[in-house]
This record gives sequence, C-alpha cells and structure tokens, in this order.
Amino acid sequence: METNRAVTTVPVRHKASVKSKLFRAASHELIPPFYLWIGLILLAIFTLAPFLYMFFTSISPQTEFLSRRLIPRSPTFDNYVELFTGPTASDFLSAIQNSVVTALWTTLITVGVGIFAAYALAKIRFPFRNTMLFAILAMQLLPSISIVIPMYIMMREGISFSIPFTGLEFRTPPLLDSVTSLIVAYTSFSLPFAVWLLAGYFQTISKELEEAAFVDGNGRLGSMFRVILPLSMPGIAATAIFTMLGAWDEYLFASVFTQTEASKTLPVAIRDFIGKHSLNWGLMTAGGLVASLPPVVISLFLYRYIVGGLTAGGVKE
Repeated sequence: METNRAVTTVPVRHKASVKSKLFRAASHELIPPFYLWIGLILLAIFTLAPFLYMFFTSISPQTEFLSRRLIPRSPTFDNYVELFTGPTASDFLSAIQNSVVTALWTTLITVGVGIFAAYALAKIRFPFRNTMLFAILAMQLLPSISIVIPMYIMMREGISFSIPFTGLEFRTPPLLDSVTSLIVAYTSFSLPFAVWLLAGYFQTISKELEEAAFVDGNGRLGSMFRVILPLSMPGIAATAIFTMLGAWDEYLFASVFTQTEASKTLPVAIRDFIGKHSLNWGLMTAGGLVASLPPVVISLFLYRYIVGGLTAGGVKE
C-alpha cells in the first residue's frame, strides 16, 4: 500500500517542479522563464519579419509580387543581376563606394579626435570638467533636422576657419555634392557620442596603472598610448562600430547635401528607385538587402566588442 502511494505521488511532484520552474521566477530572475521565452520569440519575429519580407520580395517576379504572395513559387535572382549589371549598375556601385569612403573616414576622424578629447576629460582635472561632459552629451541630443538648413548654407558657401592669435583664415571650396560634406556632417554628430563613451571607458581604468607608467618615465602621451589605449580596445572598437553603422545608414544629410550620381550614398541611391509614376519594388528591395548586409555582418561578428564597450562605459567621478 505504501509502495503504491509512493508511485502515485512521484509524477505529481515532477509536474509541480516543472511548472514551478517555468512559471516562477528565481531569486536572481526578474520574470519567469516561460514569459521570458515568449518575449524573446515575439522579439525575434518582429525583428526578422521585415528582413524576411524584403528578401522574399527581392526574389519574387513582378507578377507574383503584385498578387500579394509572400513566398514566391518561382523565385528568381533577376533583380540582383539587374542591380549590378543593368542600366543603374554604375550609379549603384558608385553609391556603395561613396558609402564605404564616408563611413571609413567618419570613423577614423571621430575615433582619432575622440580619443584625445576623451582622455583629457577623463584623466586631467580642470574646472567644469563634468559640466563640459554633459554639454557634449547635450549636443548629441540636438535633432538633426534643426541644423540641416544652416549646415546646407555652410556647405554651399564653404567652411571657413581661422587659427587663433595668428590672423590666418582659411576657407574651403563649396562642399555640396561631395563626399566631404557628408564626412563633415557625420563627424559633427558622431563625435559627441564618441567622446562621451570613450571618456566613461577611460575612467574605468585604474589610476594606479597610469601612475606606474609615470614612474617608468612616460609622460601623458606615453601613458595614454602604452597603458590606456591597449586596455580600452573594447570601448574603442564599440565606438568605431557605432560610428561606422551610423554613417552607413544616415539618410537625411545625404539626401540634402548630395544631388549628383557621383556623390550619392546607398540610402539615397535606393530611394531613387522610386520613380515619378512608378515604383520598382524588386530593385528597391534587392538594393535594401545588399545595403543591410554589412551592418548585419558587423553586428554578428563584433557583438562582443559592442556589448563590452557599452557595459564598461558610463561617466564616473
């Protein structure tokens, strides 16, 4: 009799344990695992659905797409062939080249200038240091649309700058319809974020390590290049990745500052597939998929640097 009771009670306890594991949150968890997995599945669906729809549209014949069929019966890659070999192939390849050049130069200038500015704000004590950091962050919060007209006038007339205490003044030629105008515009918006992120990362590095470099005979620059920068590579990599992705995807300034085919970037080139009386969905979705591949690949292979750079960031006293 006791044996039968033991046998009948074991499944009840097992079911209760499984249910408690699924629907009860542990002491170190915020929500139960069941609801967490439901949320992750819904997030994956909402994230991947537009990408899958764009892919299926890009390989669908025009007739099947107009019939609103999601998965094509006879998929074709004619849109990709036309994209790289058709009448608009030269303009599309030129746009890819412009996007690559713009993203790389913006990243190099932003990271190069941001490292020195962030080191000064993180490691050198001077009055109103924290106030300057918050002022730099406030510049990042400024909407792009609010200064697009002044920047357009500045690009049309050329940028002028003078060297203090020398009386020397320089003026660039007009920068409209050039990749240079985009590099200047993107750098002006990405630099505040880079300085803020790098300054927070530099402040996480122990002060004793820098003092040890001073004892070994290194100055400020020596300690920065030999101690601070090697230990800050995850933060520098994360900053470079975010800067590059932002410059690659930017549309507002690119659509305003570039009008010729020789200066357009990928977002503007994809927009041009929208005609005055027609819309080439096949080429547009194929171009969008090609343009989205580099950010996806970078995010997949360098996600550790992104997470590590953001986790250790944050301004500290």
